[in-house]
Amino acid sequence: MYSISSKLRVPFILLILFCFGIHKSFAQEPQEPQDTPEIQDTLTMVQMSLLEGKLLESRDLVGRYLIEHPQNSLAWYLKGISHRQLKEYPQAQSSLRKALQLDSLNQLYLQQLASLLYESEKYEASLGLADTLLVIDPGNRGFMILKGQSLQRLNLLYESREVFYQLYEDDTLNTWNIKQLASLNTRMDSVTEAIFWTEKAVAMDSMDMRSYIRLGSLYVRAEKYEEGREELTKAISRDSSQALIFRFRGALSIMGALFSEAEHDFSMAIHLGDSTAFSFRHYGLSLFKQSKHLEAIPVYQKTIKLDPEDAQAWYYLGFCYKWNEDIPMAIQCLEKALELSVTPSISDVYIGLGQFHGLNRDFQKAIHNYSRAYEWDPENAIPLAQLGMLIEESGGEKKHARNYYKAFIKQANPLEHTYLIQYLNNRIDIINEGLFMEGKLEKEN
Repeated sequence: MYSISSKLRVPFILLILFCFGIHKSFAQEPQEPQDTPEIQDTLTMVQMSLLEGKLLESRDLVGRYLIEHPQNSLAWYLKGISHRQLKEYPQAQSSLRKALQLDSLNQLYLQQLASLLYESEKYEASLGLADTLLVIDPGNRGFMILKGQSLQRLNLLYESREVFYQLYEDDTLNTWNIKQLASLNTRMDSVTEAIFWTEKAVAMDSMDMRSYIRLGSLYVRAEKYEEGREELTKAISRDSSQALIFRFRGALSIMGALFSEAEHDFSMAIHLGDSTAFSFRHYGLSLFKQSKHLEAIPVYQKTIKLDPEDAQAWYYLGFCYKWNEDIPMAIQCLEKALELSVTPSISDVYIGLGQFHGLNRDFQKAIHNYSRAYEWDPENAIPLAQLGMLIEESGGEKKHARNYYKAFIKQANPLEHTYLIQYLNNRIDIINEGLFMEGKLEKEN
């Protein structure tokens, strides 16, 4: 079969044996006989040198032979193989092209050159040769694979997928081909299709942890929490040494609000060598959601060390400090999150800063931040209620506080904020009574 990847690579010696006995030539008869005893002896020596890994010897031997027999296409072919094994790609290409000059439609020579071009990352050229080979031998699986992979490398994903669909129709039990379809659909963001093919791959090769890892990431994207956890649990039962599987199961646990399970999974992922900011951030979140704020602090500190621009880590670290009554550090962290302004929303960061400055009794800054929060997200009425309470607490104008309360009640969802609305209505009544006693109550419309 045609060689295009490490998993599919046929040993070069098999190709050499092929050329000695069963290869099919479509060219004119070579200018020099290639089957004399002398030639066979020389090429057999080249063959043996390649078998024994004596690459320099095989290259030099066939090179010396070509000085006297420059019209022998098979010798040029073997020289090309020797160069390729030595990763001398330009020389390998030159030798194979010389072989094709002498035997222009030799399928084996074309095949080897196409493989070499692919290996040398000359994907347009390998694609062109693949098409040529498919004209000579339509439906050849190796040539189809070469075409599909060349298209992939050129980022022509739809075209590549069509090739692998054809291959699947011809051989529905080929696991490698199924994995290619899983990979292609994943790259194309065809999540449903990717899950379909990856589940097939897992069913056919239950020990392939890479397929499980892909499946885990796809379940995360598809928000299939229970299915994902079930499949990844199966994978862990087969191999509990894969950090990535614990990472993805942890992510699914987070999304399913299973924070204790997430804590375990991210702890295991980190223990197994996962040192990504992603895992530390979510480990911290799993602790935070269980109110383990003190434990979460060093985890978020590690996250920030790995990724200083992780706004979410700064945000949650700020609230961890708040719960541990370190308000100055809490403010510092949220100001850093605001500076980065990525996630969570800028409005949430301003709300947090408003809360922290309020706890620090810096009412002016608290009011400023709640006002900014409402500017960024006018759909969120909470800052209005907070502004009213801050004005009251700081001794500001009661009627301003009342107006904020009224604005909140008018905008807020009564089902979500039933008790807060009741409390604020009571505050409005108390403020109105006070203003009436002072003779400052305006006539209501």
